[in-house]
Amino acid sequence: MREQSRVDLASVAPGLAWAFEFDGSGVGALLPEDRPVDLIHGRRFVWAHVILANARTRDWIGAQEGLPEEAKAVLLSPDTHPRLDWGGDALWGVLLDVQRDLMAASEDPTDLRFVLRPQFLLTARRHPVRAAHALRARIENGARFEGSAGLFERMLEEAADSLGAAAQSIAEEIDRIEDRVLSEAMSDETGKLLKLRRAISKQDRLVQGALSVLGQLDQHRSQSALEIYRDLGRRVRQRVASFHSDLHLQGDRARLLQEEAASQLASATNKNLFLLTVVTTLLLPPAFVTGYFGMNTKNLPFTESDYGTLYASGLCALAALAVFLLIRRFRMFA
Repeated sequence: MREQSRVDLASVAPGLAWAFEFDGSGVGALLPEDRPVDLIHGRRFVWAHVILANARTRDWIGAQEGLPEEAKAVLLSPDTHPRLDWGGDALWGVLLDVQRDLMAASEDPTDLRFVLRPQFLLTARRHPVRAAHALRARIENGARFEGSAGLFERMLEEAADSLGAAAQSIAEEIDRIEDRVLSEAMSDETGKLLKLRRAISKQDRLVQGALSVLGQLDQHRSQSALEIYRDLGRRVRQRVASFHSDLHLQGDRARLLQEEAASQLASATNKNLFLLTVVTTLLLPPAFVTGYFGMNTKNLPFTESDYGTLYASGLCALAALAVFLLIRRFRMFA
């Protein structure tokens, strides 16, 4: 009995983002909306990218006999944790990628679900993802793929590249902050460093998820279900591992710079407080003198003298000088 695996674009749309059918030479062609797609009996293999937020897509996934029941459950599950499962000649699971935002730069993670068989690659997402759009651009530019496994590995590489680009952007921003922190001009970079550390934490979770899935591929490579894909993800895992090390390095740099910036701010605050304390101390004796002569009582000194104000001013100056010399004597003021 023939498997029910035809994608009628007119019935699935707008839940279908796009679909490509690959010929014998590995070149993909974007299928028009009025043409149905056969996942199992295509010309060579098919890539369909669907949007889970649409109810039609979820109904179509549930009706496909060409998808393992466990794979359907993963595609429709609200769980976003990275995972990998297999059965027969099929692989399915959840990857984490970076959201694609046309209006602004985004580093927010999102899930990308997939089912891989030799005849097709089915991917599903709730939010636009960078890896899928980057892979589509490669196909439209004429890239060739020997099979669905090669196409999926290219998607893994695109996801790794987005992680690498994010790590490089973080490193460049830390370099700029480091230059400002270590310059002579005082600069408060604690807010920017805190934001960077949050970005590093997000990227680290993405990398950990990628390493988890790729590690399962490598760990179970000898099992019959994965023998078809024995080389899948091996090179990508090495790249992601290097990004993981780089993120840890940038995290350590950000933490050290935050400590340095906090130390500089504390030092500047202490200097300002010390200066304020010295000024206040020097002004206390003159304040006492002016308060004393401001008493509304009889027989105050210098009240009958023509130079009383001058004498009182001199007494204030002498009191302040005496306190200053006392402070210098005990080395409280350099």
